[in-house]
Amino acid sequence: MMNWSFNWAAAVVILTLVIGRACATAEILCDDAVSQLLPCGNFLKSIAPVPSAACCSAVKSLDKIAVESPENRKVLCECFKDAANSFPINLVKARQLPKLCNATDSVEIGPDINCNG
Repeated sequence: MMNWSFNWAAAVVILTLVIGRACATAEILCDDAVSQLLPCGNFLKSIAPVPSAACCSAVKSLDKIAVESPENRKVLCECFKDAANSFPINLVKARQLPKLCNATDSVEIGPDINCNG
């Protein structure tokens, strides 16, 4: 009986460490990042000539997260790479977005981006 209790306690400790580490390294989920960029939809679909203030606010927020760590930058890069393949967006405008919003180029948007660099 004591052996079972020890194994259960060890499993709980290991699970807690794994979950804690996963939460510590991933500050944003892809779905959340894509949702944040919804205000950029009209610009990215060439409906609006310039990004809105809400769009630029979202871009700056995501840029800040990307700059904080290489892990965040890679998660966002892979996310935006997949999104560019899934959604009909103007890739030229997508690549202009960080500059137009006065953000760094820490994360590019496009289907052919190398996220390992």
